[in-house]
Amino acid sequence: MIADTDSVLALEERISQLEHENKVLREREFSILKALPEIVFMLDANECCVFLNTTCIDKFKLTQVDLHEKVFLRDLLAQESVFYLRKLYIQNNNLEILHARNLMGKTKDGNNFPFTAYITKIVENGILKGFVGVGFDITEISNTEEKLKEANLAKMKFLSIIAHDLRNPFNSLVGFSTLLLSNFDNYSCEKVKEYIQHMSTAANQGYQLLENLLDWARANTRKIDFNPITINISQTTTEALGYLKAAASKKEIEILQYIPENIHAYADINMIKTVIRNLISNAIKFTARKGTIKLKAYSDEVYTTFEVVDNGTGIQPDKLKGIFSLSNDFKANGTEKEKGTGLGLILCYEFINLNNGLISAESSFGKGSTFRFQIPRLKK
Repeated sequence: MIADTDSVLALEERISQLEHENKVLREREFSILKALPEIVFMLDANECCVFLNTTCIDKFKLTQVDLHEKVFLRDLLAQESVFYLRKLYIQNNNLEILHARNLMGKTKDGNNFPFTAYITKIVENGILKGFVGVGFDITEISNTEEKLKEANLAKMKFLSIIAHDLRNPFNSLVGFSTLLLSNFDNYSCEKVKEYIQHMSTAANQGYQLLENLLDWARANTRKIDFNPITINISQTTTEALGYLKAAASKKEIEILQYIPENIHAYADINMIKTVIRNLISNAIKFTARKGTIKLKAYSDEVYTTFEVVDNGTGIQPDKLKGIFSLSNDFKANGTEKEKGTGLGLILCYEFINLNNGLISAESSFGKGSTFRFQIPRLKK
């Protein structure tokens, strides 16, 4: 009898010891769950929260008053997310772990956030006791995805514009060359010369567009050579003008240079030459016949500034904002129907950015525009 009593006492002591060890183990597990950087929550069968870790409490901006009272799933999720989650469980009742991808967290201060969660059921003796889940704030991922979508849409739109505008010079080349081949013997020398002039203009337009497109692609993939050196701005501008003088002369536009011989900058000469060429070309395009374009340059201790000032058509205020952006809709014909895509300005932004500089535009619609870039004067 005494032996049986001793056995019972030993068994009770062992059970008590196991319960204590189990309690310590559970407390340790909960301590780990509380410290996890992920959102961890446990719900009973009525969707009432029985455990929320520190990250969850902080993320949903819950107060001690909230925790003292009952917090339900509907308090943490937007209504549509609650419905979505319930529907998901009904449709996937046999899954051990459910992945809810599109949940919207509802915080106390109204700053909702997207998150994804992995949730599993707690079942004892075939009876549903609740749920336990681990969630992840995907705000940054969602923002990145949205930016990627916007960038891809902008690029598709941009390439569509480029493809459309490439047709114009090629249509001219094909059209005039076909006419010349078919009627060469019947055309006068003046007519032939006129058609050749049209073909030359179209070829130059197509070449400049393709050259800009290639430079833009290389700049965006960082496959373009970048060789900064000390450059003379006056000399670089003269070289950049090149055949643009003929385009200006054709429209009787006067180009005035106010660039001292001693103005220098530290940059990639080919990139800066391309920028200057594009800005002047743009000014010629939007300046009316017999207009004026002024080229200016000056330096301070840090930057060299270059300006292209015209008295052309100017840019409407709603178009001026984001004029250097790929997603901008800025596209207009010149004063004599010259075609344009806006690619030149985007390329200017890319190149000035690569040269650690800044580019900006000011305009008064109907009165003219000023395009300005600043690049380092000296090597850093």
